[in-house]
Amino acid sequence: MGISLQKKFILVAFLSVLAITAAISLFAALKTRSALYNASERHGLMLAETVSALIINELIYEKLGLVEEGGLIDNYMRDLSQHSELNLNFVAVLDDASRVISHSDFREYGKHYTDPFLTQAQESGQVLVRPRKDASEDGALEFAAPLSIEGKRWGLLIFSLSLADVEEEVSAMISQIIKHSILALVLLFLLIYLLSRRFIKPIIDLAQAMGEVEVEMSEKVIPVKGNDELALLTRSFNEMVRRIRNANEEMKLAHEKLLQSEKLATLGVLSSSIAHRINNPLGGLFNCVGLLRKKGDDREFRASYLDLIEEGLESIKQTVGQLLWTAGRREAEEKRSHLQTVHASVLRYLDYRLKKQGIDYQQELEHDLQLPVAPHDLEELFLNIMINSIQAMESGGRLLIRAHQSEDQVVITIEDTGIGIPEDKIEEVFDLFYSTKKAGEGTGIGMWMSYEIVKKYKGEIFISSQLGTGTKVTIIFPEAS
Repeated sequence: MGISLQKKFILVAFLSVLAITAAISLFAALKTRSALYNASERHGLMLAETVSALIINELIYEKLGLVEEGGLIDNYMRDLSQHSELNLNFVAVLDDASRVISHSDFREYGKHYTDPFLTQAQESGQVLVRPRKDASEDGALEFAAPLSIEGKRWGLLIFSLSLADVEEEVSAMISQIIKHSILALVLLFLLIYLLSRRFIKPIIDLAQAMGEVEVEMSEKVIPVKGNDELALLTRSFNEMVRRIRNANEEMKLAHEKLLQSEKLATLGVLSSSIAHRINNPLGGLFNCVGLLRKKGDDREFRASYLDLIEEGLESIKQTVGQLLWTAGRREAEEKRSHLQTVHASVLRYLDYRLKKQGIDYQQELEHDLQLPVAPHDLEELFLNIMINSIQAMESGGRLLIRAHQSEDQVVITIEDTGIGIPEDKIEEVFDLFYSTKKAGEGTGIGMWMSYEIVKKYKGEIFISSQLGTGTKVTIIFPEAS
């Protein structure tokens, strides 16, 4: 079984929320990081403008001999580097030949820098900024501010602004975003689960109920909650189940009526045989009554003929009783038959018709053979198939019935030498209302009913036939004893 609809809903909704949350968090982190970097850059630019103005003043004072050369600038550079709140990695002053004349690291004094970035800053006359990596691999912004006034170039102020605090702040912010996102995801997962219970669970219950509905089970309905679309769907399902129940009951009644009509049609076909079996004893009864009227005073004569009358009446009673048993319904009938007993009962109906049409009847039945089939169903099966065979041999022929046990099966064959069935029609023989008989001789449901009886007991039935040669019906029932 695949993933349920509820699990799919939870999974898809959670992944969607997760993706949206991750995207929003990433966007917020990037925007905040960018804002912090821009703030650091603006801070550096302001620092560059302020410090460069002071350095220019110092250089002018030195040029005029008002202060000692280099001393004031060196002190100023040390003061700047010692202010931790400025986050400076280094600060230096270069002359117009790019030689270091002051540096927060005295070891750099006198060095000549050839960096194109510094040359570009001197030529442009503007403060330039570029990102750098410092020795600790933290981010940094390097600034180059030209020292010039009234077109006079005095050199360059360069310094590096550490972004370690910015990175630390960004990391702390990302950590907070992750924590809040996880908390939000947990709450959203619970919300999604509750929503799935509210909106998906009724659909799952409905699907399970539909899978459990069977025509024979008691009516199954689902409780209806609310007045939304799901409630409407549930009401529709309950109404559908009710209609199916009613339709099934009507179908069962129609099926029973159909079977009864076939039984009546079968009895109609057997009417001549039944009439013969009743008329024979009736004729003898009338003769006995006539003789009793003449010689009824004789005690021995009367007793003898009364026995004959009783025997004839008993024969008629058995015939009528068997007729009613065949036409009637069976409740709680035993699901096991003695094949020879049932076959003998069927043969009593058909013997007159067999003799009348000159049909040579033969049987090869294994002794004391039993079937896991109700006697009434087995009799109906024999009647339907044998009557078809008899009707197919109007000018006489041979009817052969065999039955034997093979391992755990009972195999029955009914074979005739009748007119046969066209090859392209054999597959239609078991269809409802299919018939090749003349009007009044059948309803077209006998073989269909035979098929239903065989399948009812998990058996199999096959037909093989040739036009002008005859037909063979093979029936196999399992679980023989």
